[in-house]
Amino acid sequence: MEYEFHFVVDGIEVDDDKAVAIVHDTFDGVLTRHRGRHFLDVSESGVNAIDAAHRIVVRLRKSLPALRLVRTDPDLVGVSDIAERVDRSRQNVQQWVSGERRQDKLPFPDPEGITGRSPVWRWGDVNAWLAQFDEGDEVHPPTREEALTIDFLLPKWQRTLDDGLPLVHFAAAETGDGRDEERETVQRLLEGTLALPGVLERIAAIPVPRTEQQRLTVVCAVLPDRLSSVVSRIGHDEVWAVLAYQGAEGELRLQPVGTADAPGAIPVSRLGLGRDATVGDLLLVQTNGPDDIPVTPITPVGLD
Repeated sequence: MEYEFHFVVDGIEVDDDKAVAIVHDTFDGVLTRHRGRHFLDVSESGVNAIDAAHRIVVRLRKSLPALRLVRTDPDLVGVSDIAERVDRSRQNVQQWVSGERRQDKLPFPDPEGITGRSPVWRWGDVNAWLAQFDEGDEVHPPTREEALTIDFLLPKWQRTLDDGLPLVHFAAAETGDGRDEERETVQRLLEGTLALPGVLERIAAIPVPRTEQQRLTVVCAVLPDRLSSVVSRIGHDEVWAVLAYQGAEGELRLQPVGTADAPGAIPVSRLGLGRDATVGDLLLVQTNGPDDIPVTPITPVGLD
């Protein structure tokens, strides 16, 4: 899904022709200045708004190292603005706000504040509400809750990149099969491990030729999860990820995995595993052989 972000930024200016060209040509974005502040409009795809923000932070840092994302800026709209954007009458929108119409759906979002005597809303919240009726924008701005999460994470993400470390993106191998809590346990165990000094540096040093060195996808899984499900969580612009799971003794295990396009990986077919192989099958191979192929926990494997 495509998400649209409106950031308050620092470190670049509209008078910098090179920076403006990169924003336009590389990101199809717009850099503006208003009352001494600079704003960046840019979009990015992701499985959700947080993932899309995670991606765009990495991409922007790579192309514009001096850029600092200060916070998201809400796109505030009143009744008239909403009516214009969705091609409805002002009276129609007012009926949504008051709950006179579409009472069988989720209530209209709470306003963000009052301007003069009129309430205003975040367009992201309104757009999410309209999605119930297949209306609104195809490009989605973050909701208030998503924007607050992004604003909280922005400083941490940027400090991590300043330290030369990759941003870690967590994903679950599968969902909705009754094992979600077990995968969340793996993620909590991993988060605690990553907080220890030097651990992230060692993970980032795993010898796999990642195409994007500033982003590291970690897929949290349990032994019955299929390797194909793990690989499916690798981003559209990536060929590598790190598989995290608990071994037979409850220990945390990390394994580089890749797509069929991942260079330098040992194909799972050479390990005697098929496309339906599970994480547990890979653990057995690591533990028991085959003897002629090294399959230590840091050996990259790819799904062929």
